[in-house]
Amino acid sequence: MKFIKALFQFYVYSNLHVSIAVACLVMSVGFLFDVAVSREALLLMCATFVSYHLIRFLNRHKYGKKHLLDVFSNEYKVLIYLMIAVAMIVGLYELIQLKLIQFLHLLPFVVLTLLYAYSFIGKNGVRHSIRFVPGIKIFVIAFVWAGTVVFFPVASSVVFDVNHFLYFLSLLLFVVVLTLPFDIRDLSFDEKSIRTLPMLLGLKGVKFLGVVLLVLSIGLHWFVFASRGLFAFLICAVILAFLLFYAKEKQPKYYASFWVEGIPILYYILLIYA
Repeated sequence: MKFIKALFQFYVYSNLHVSIAVACLVMSVGFLFDVAVSREALLLMCATFVSYHLIRFLNRHKYGKKHLLDVFSNEYKVLIYLMIAVAMIVGLYELIQLKLIQFLHLLPFVVLTLLYAYSFIGKNGVRHSIRFVPGIKIFVIAFVWAGTVVFFPVASSVVFDVNHFLYFLSLLLFVVVLTLPFDIRDLSFDEKSIRTLPMLLGLKGVKFLGVVLLVLSIGLHWFVFASRGLFAFLICAVILAFLLFYAKEKQPKYYASFWVEGIPILYYILLIYA
């Protein structure tokens, strides 16, 4: 039991869980638009794993910021570094297989991720990343997630039309809500200068906003696909609304990092088997 508990903790804290969640979103897009995207899913899974660790690394070593998982990162440092190396090798191999059009669709989101992770913006002699712009952090995350999984995987297989853009908007709104329980959890941890939505709107305000965004997201999904995949999306939206409603600053250990972050995995499973 102790080994299983440690294995589960490693799965969540090492960013494997969120990386698989991104891959499942890519596979969901492929399923809905009838496009083979398994290689793109693998690339984005590896890229997510590396980029999340890059952001954690920069926070600790460049800016001297503490991270909630510093103790975990130190305990499994060698294994994590090895996994990052493997992810980079696999990711680079898949990257060089891309068609030019795919690379061009991926590039803007790579740049935005770097702007999020690294400080380029100067103010009063202090350099900040774009995550310090008040209220923008959550939308940058959602824009990168939704834009990458919608526009990149199908770039070489389909001609983009309004349905792709509308589904991008649907996923963007969905991912914004998906991120809210994390911002609520981190209220006492995030620097006040970041000004996340829970800081700006309060808990009641941000939960009301989340419900509104979910309703809009469901409406867009229905408009694009009608009944195709609607049951899976609706179930996941209801679960997410429930988790957002009960989200608080002091959450159970895996409330956001496993249950909330696992919703894209559930989405793909329901699309395939429901």
